[in-house]
This record gives sequence, C-alpha cells and structure tokens, in this order.
Amino acid sequence: MPVTISGQCDPKFQAVRDAFARNFDESGEIGARVAVIVESETVVDLWGGHLAADKQALWNKNTLVNCMSVTKGVVALAAHLLHERGMLDYDKPVAHYWPEFGAAGKEEITVRVAMSHQASLAIIDGALAGDIVDGDKFVAKIAAQKPNWTPCTNETYHSVTIGYITGELVRRIDGRTIQSFIREEIAAPLEADFYLGCTDDEIARVTHHIPNPANELMNGGLINENTMAQFKPFPEDPLFMQTPEYLKLGFPSGGGVAHAEALARLFAPLANDGAYKATKLFGHDTLGLMGQEQWRHADYLFGNDFRVALGLLLNTPFNNWHREGNIGTAGAGGFCAFADPENRLSFGYTPNRHTNGAGLGDEPNRLIESVYTSIR
Repeated sequence: MPVTISGQCDPKFQAVRDAFARNFDESGEIGARVAVIVESETVVDLWGGHLAADKQALWNKNTLVNCMSVTKGVVALAAHLLHERGMLDYDKPVAHYWPEFGAAGKEEITVRVAMSHQASLAIIDGALAGDIVDGDKFVAKIAAQKPNWTPCTNETYHSVTIGYITGELVRRIDGRTIQSFIREEIAAPLEADFYLGCTDDEIARVTHHIPNPANELMNGGLINENTMAQFKPFPEDPLFMQTPEYLKLGFPSGGGVAHAEALARLFAPLANDGAYKATKLFGHDTLGLMGQEQWRHADYLFGNDFRVALGLLLNTPFNNWHREGNIGTAGAGGFCAFADPENRLSFGYTPNRHTNGAGLGDEPNRLIESVYTSIR
C-alpha cells in the first residue's frame, strides 16, 4: 500500500516529491521529512510514513527526531554568530576565552583549530562511562587533557568532544549555556523547530531511531576498534540515546532534535547573504570565513574522506551536497542540512530509519539529486 505523503511541493520541484515517494516504495523508508527553501520561500515541505517499524502511528507535521551530529553544525552557528557580533576571534587562543583550556600544552590552540577538529582532543584519557551526563565535569576533563597527538596533524572527527569545546566557548563569552543560546538567538528568531535540551512537551513529539543493517556508518563505520575510545564517556546503556534523559540533556555533539523544515530554516541564512526573511544573522565577511576549507583527507581514525570548514562540512562524495560552494552538516544515520549560496537554496532531511548505504545514504542522495534536477 503506497505511503500517504503530506505537506506542500511547488510544481517545479515535482522531482523531489517523486524521489521522496521512491524512498518509501523502493528503499524501505519508514518515516521521514524533506524540505527545501529558496530565498525565503518554502518550495518543498513533505512528510510521510510512520513513527515506528510497526507502521501504526503516522508521521505528522509536528514530529521531531534526534538529528545526531547535525547538532555539531548548529552549535558551530552559535560560535559564528558571536564572531559576527565582534565577540569571538577565530585566530585567538581558546584559552583567551577559557583560561583552563590552556593546560597540558594547549595554550596556543586557536579557536579556528579547535572548531575544525584539529585540536587533537578526540579522546579523553580520564573519561568514564556516563561523563557526558555531567557537562561541567566533562568540560573540565577536556580542559585538562593533553592533546592526543600534535595538533593540526592526524586530523580526526571529534565525535563527542567538539560540541562541548565549541559550546563552552560560547558560554564563556556570552554567559548562557549553548542550549539556551541556540534556543534564544538562533532557533527562536528563525522560528525553527529545533531543540537542544528538550522539555517534556517536546519529547512527546520525538520519534525514535529505527536501526538499519544496510547503513554502513551505523554498522561498524562509526564505532569500531579505531574509534571506540571516543565514545567511552557515554553511559553503558546501549539504548541511552532513546531515553528522555538523553533528550533533556542537550548533548551538544549530537542531541539536537528537529524536523527537516527546521533544519532548512537554520541553514537558510547561509544561502541568502546571512538572512532569512526579516532575520539577519551573518554578514558577508563571517559567511566567507565560516566556509573556508581547513583540511581535507581521509580521517585519521574513521577513514572517511572529510572536508572540514569551521565547524561545518563541505561537499564530498561522502557528505554529498551536490556542488562546490555548498556547506552543511550531517549526522550518522542520514540526517543532513546544507546551504547553496549560488542558488539561494537550503535543504533539510530527517528520517527515523537509518538510511541505506555509505555516507549520508541512498535516500538523502536521491533527494538532493532531485533538487538539482528541478532547478536546471
């Protein structure tokens, strides 16, 4: 029985609707949402499918999902907003804003190095299971940590620590937690349904992840013998990320919840000279700096081809934003958002079942390609 697809789609983007339907018909999609914003107009906002594998309750307009490491990119936007306001200099040492960070030989590590996963703090030697639940304690351990190797060598994606590092910079400068700053300074002005640290009402809207053996990243690519030390600070409960405690925590490296339209709103300013509708967040100079490539090569621990900007990801076959100049953020399982400044377009995709294949996965890649078919 065909899945009912709800929402809106400009006729010019019929290819996106067709691709969205194919994901259910041919790829086993359970529930998902996709959105495209061009300038300030939402030209695609489609959702369909179900909240769980039993296919009883329907995905609806208010459904949210934990979008994993997409969160890292949103946390980076908070730091970029402080730069825009003249409060954060990318080339000053992190310790200028956070003195404790200067311990153990880290006094010269700059904000630029730290935000681009080059500070060599992916693994915290003294980490204990459950440390991420106490943010203050974990941040103190990061500050005390000696670099795993010489900074700016052997670059690797800082799966767990990067959100705490960037988030603590924001807190030290602004005074608010990263969770409050994002809610008040980014999500609220853009009217984006994104939450880092949920209330009970928001938790009631969250659909849980559905594992997929065909997702390469979630079945050995993310946690393996080379990378598992990064994840030691997580509680030992393998289902912790499905609990209300996790959603309330606001884990700054992966705890954000949203839907696709909210993600497209968050990235719309990056596609439209720093603004979405009447909300101006970034100027030309900040936009140019945030998109500068900092490194590109096979990740030292994960092995994937990474192309890293300041807290954000540039286009590669692994993180497919389709074209040079696009900039975005991605989460294991297929969650993604990106901006295309040339076409003044932003995109978001949020499934509940993990995608098929490598990188972002077959389903978002199909949708992204259909977007560009539509605008040719």
